[in-house]
Amino acid sequence: MRRGAGRDRHRLHAGATPAALIWSAALLAAPFLSFAPAQALPWGLGAALLLGVFPPVLVAYLKKRNDLRRFGPSSLPPVVLGAAALGFMLQRLILWLDGPLALSAAVFALLAAAMVLLVANAFTAWSWLDVTLGAGIVMFGSLAALLFTGPVGTALAAAVVLILLVVILRRARAGSPLQHLAGAAAGTAAGGGIFLWLLAYAR
Repeated sequence: MRRGAGRDRHRLHAGATPAALIWSAALLAAPFLSFAPAQALPWGLGAALLLGVFPPVLVAYLKKRNDLRRFGPSSLPPVVLGAAALGFMLQRLILWLDGPLALSAAVFALLAAAMVLLVANAFTAWSWLDVTLGAGIVMFGSLAALLFTGPVGTALAAAVVLILLVVILRRARAGSPLQHLAGAAAGTAAGGGIFLWLLAYAR
């Protein structure tokens, strides 16, 4: 094992649960861009529970039983692997049931962010939380501006973006600034970019 590999693995897995909560919030809100509230709420709750809540709970259970040792090493945290696998299943459900396309855009954003992390961590050790925060800047900014139109939406979008930027900068100042900022920038470009691109066709 190369020197520092333990620290890299800790950095890779750190923040997986907070990131899951961020994605849960985005998945919960996205369907409201496509459907009326009564139709959007079940889709949003289902997606948030399936991709955001269920993977961390399952991983925690497997860790408690030491069952994760049976799986081979990966450059992605188990929580991210689980969410990505379930994301493909959810995409099929959205297609079969004519579900909200805005939710599909959010799921594709998660998958794109996970793919970027998978490729990047063959060379470095980005944090899933950093990538998520970067994607969240675009996603939450867009969701706030579109769900709450007018000055309220603009102010809310600006506030959310500012909060996420502050969190990213605080993490960068705490250590390894280039890694934190690079991960966040990649999340913004990949996750956020895919979300905006697909959202243009989804509403």
